[in-house]
Amino acid sequence: MLRRACVIAAAVFLLTSLGLCQNQGHFDASFNAAVVFTRSSNGNGIQQSATIGTNYFGTFRFRFKAKSKSSLIFNYGYAKNSQIYQSNFDYHELTSITELSGAYVRNFYEKGKFQPFFLVGAGALGFKPRSTWVFFPDLPNNIPNRAQINVNAQKQTEPALLYGGGVDYRLYKRLALRLQYRGLYYNSPNFKVNTLNGSVISFVAGYRGHMAEPSAGLVFRF
Repeated sequence: MLRRACVIAAAVFLLTSLGLCQNQGHFDASFNAAVVFTRSSNGNGIQQSATIGTNYFGTFRFRFKAKSKSSLIFNYGYAKNSQIYQSNFDYHELTSITELSGAYVRNFYEKGKFQPFFLVGAGALGFKPRSTWVFFPDLPNNIPNRAQINVNAQKQTEPALLYGGGVDYRLYKRLALRLQYRGLYYNSPNFKVNTLNGSVISFVAGYRGHMAEPSAGLVFRF
């Protein structure tokens, strides 16, 4: 579902951009690598957090006019980490995360090769479970302290609010280096796991999570 939405949104975005191009619109595309830090949340006696992960995302941006300081940006990204649910034991849900988002971008105080900017927008995060592990504390060293289990975790898509800022530094004509920080607010996923092995433990959901993403990338202007 999310992949189909990505294709449709990208097609609409591209057609709109091509139309604006006739009015001397300015375009750029970038590829970025980020480190993902996730804030923990609490609910129902369970603390939900995530391991430090990585995110790779591409962007496509156009300005309304060639020298306009306002522009729109489309992002598509793919990240991996482990969602952690802590109660009596630690449950780790190895997860891949797909991002589809758009944002308004505003440049300000452009000087020389530096072009600082800030952005605000919205999108969706698709959480896809890959495997579930339970970690047992205080076991002797000769006994495995983790085991893989099946909890029938399912894919889940959550809306997200996007904000951030950064700077583009022109390296050579149409090539620039982009350093930026992005933040994403979203509802913590529960992968539709209501109970775990017949116990009263549930994966917490509905509590606000936050991902912080410092990143670096290359920008190609055309």
